Amino acid sequence: MRGLGGQLSETRPEGARTPMRIIVAVVGLMMLTGIPASAQGEHNPLLPRPKKLTYGAGALPLAGLSIRFASPPSEEDFFAAQELARGLEERTGVRLPIAEREAGGPAIVLGRTGALDPLPVPGESPGADSREAYHLKITSSGGELRARSSAGIFYGAQTLIQLGEGRGKDAALAAAEIDDWPSLAYRGTMVDMSHGPLPTVAEVERQLEFLARWKANQYYFYSEASIELDGYSILNPGGRFSKAEIRRIVAYGRARHIDVVPCLELYGHMHDLFRVERYSDLSDLPHGTEFDPRNPKVAALLDDWIDQLAALFPSRFVHVGFD
Repeated sequence: MRGLGGQLSETRPEGARTPMRIIVAVVGLMMLTGIPASAQGEHNPLLPRPKKLTYGAGALPLAGLSIRFASPPSEEDFFAAQELARGLEERTGVRLPIAEREAGGPAIVLGRTGALDPLPVPGESPGADSREAYHLKITSSGGELRARSSAGIFYGAQTLIQLGEGRGKDAALAAAEIDDWPSLAYRGTMVDMSHGPLPTVAEVERQLEFLARWKANQYYFYSEASIELDGYSILNPGGRFSKAEIRRIVAYGRARHIDVVPCLELYGHMHDLFRVERYSDLSDLPHGTEFDPRNPKVAALLDDWIDQLAALFPSRFVHVGFD
């Protein structure tokens, strides 16, 4: 199941930005925990800290450097190269060209050795041979990023960006050899889309962009009644994401190897539904908060909702709230 969409409104109360501040704080604590002082001295700290990291002598100047591919790139591989070029430009002021064909001169070569495997699936385990592992080697003459999947290539590119040091003519990549993989197979953040001001799609994309830098791979989209559903036009009009917006959010996350997972309430917390007179009799009490499981109309409604949400969110995962 998966999704994303367009804008709802550009003006939000200051409270609308609270989820982003929470994400920054949580990720910051996670990334800084356990990093030795030596890792922050001579070179930029790499966050999350790679499993195996050895710095070499010298550096690879960015001047005259390009980004190339070991084999014809997929759309996902090319996107990783674009993100690498953009990230290094932001950090150093130097924009690296992307060469789709063989070219002369020093280069960072991206090589994917297996299937795309862009998103997490059930049953994964972390480790050196996992889907998300990557190998990175930078010397004074060039660089190589090798991974089994497009996710590994993307994560290696995020680490490469952090290796950028200096600006302008002095910009370079620190010489290093890295073998890395996430400590956890599933690394997600849940964001509540049902309480307080509804974030714009641009704000959701900003959260996804931030989480992608730290190699998160799941974004739990918590909704009680904040997603447009066919046949329920009077449910939260003006306070929900359209189907087009959900599809846009899902696509934005997928490009960054983040699976947008629906986090749904299918029992309680349904006051937005039951306050509408047409649906009040589906509650345990009139205009209550919980479905009445004895009412046969409840099963029909939930079947309809699940079918529509499954079509929006292609994720292999779903979080069902039953509190």
